[in-house]
Amino acid sequence: MESLMQEELFYGSRVKVLERNDNMSLYQIIDKSGKAEMTSYKVFDGITIVYNDVHMEGIHVDVLPQEDMYEINHCNEGRIECEFDSGDYLYMAKGDFSMNRKDGTCHQSYFPVSHYHGISILVIPKIAQREMDKQFGKNKIDLKKIFIRFCGDKGFYVTQENKSMKHIFYELYHVPEKIRQEYFRLKVLEVILFLSACEPEEKEERVYFSKIHVQKVKNIQKQLVENLDKKYTLQQLAKEHDIALTSMKKCFKGVYASGIYAYIKEYRMQEAAKMLLETEKTILNIANCVGYENGSKFSAAFKDVIGITPKEFRKSRETMPEWSELRRNGVDKYV
Repeated sequence: MESLMQEELFYGSRVKVLERNDNMSLYQIIDKSGKAEMTSYKVFDGITIVYNDVHMEGIHVDVLPQEDMYEINHCNEGRIECEFDSGDYLYMAKGDFSMNRKDGTCHQSYFPVSHYHGISILVIPKIAQREMDKQFGKNKIDLKKIFIRFCGDKGFYVTQENKSMKHIFYELYHVPEKIRQEYFRLKVLEVILFLSACEPEEKEERVYFSKIHVQKVKNIQKQLVENLDKKYTLQQLAKEHDIALTSMKKCFKGVYASGIYAYIKEYRMQEAAKMLLETEKTILNIANCVGYENGSKFSAAFKDVIGITPKEFRKSRETMPEWSELRRNGVDKYV
């Protein structure tokens, strides 16, 4: 199914439309790092809800998007990188809530752990305002003022969800299909009404990372995952990439949500699980491929991450879902 220009303005020229009807469109983007699916529902004129199911490193929008559009975002799982004009970065994680302005420029969305589930409410104020006037009365709710109050000059606001926002979004993740469209309308109005009645919370102590440090830890991550059979000390990595040890550890954890050793251990076990399912290599050979010379130590590490031993994991593969589903949902959810 051909993508429309409006769809490419938001998702880029590589987007494919898997399904489309009057109020729903299902989009997919695939590259060598994985895939992303976005399920979009038109709620009102100028307001759309999008469910994001991302299992890839990044999405690059290479077509100039529409200006004067705002997003209300909620992260349910995973992480997404936020880059600012200043060159600083911060990361949205589970339970984070954000609002941002689309400024009409091409952009890249980066997902450090290749995993992100969340909801976006897209609003074009000049179109959606008519519906707000109809629902609440003329000039009772001013969408543009709400977004300007939260986003300010930077065009971005992020905070940890509070109890009220958590409740609203939790219900959006559990919508009964039979009443979906009507329910979406109620919840979107609830979100907007809630935002109209509250002020932005005092800025949290969020850690921002410089562009140069973020790029260096991304290079470190790339080196680690491309050389799973090699062992590196933290001191070696810091020296090789010309970054202070403390800065490297802090920035790596900020980007990837875990320390270097914990991250690479889990990555090795995920790759080992893939080889156990897809190849006939011996367990010791697989252990060597992911940096373990000792089979017993590999087995213990595998069980610690996956939940069962490599032998048990391979033995059960006939009754397990396809590997694509394991990668999509997380190996440990099936064991």
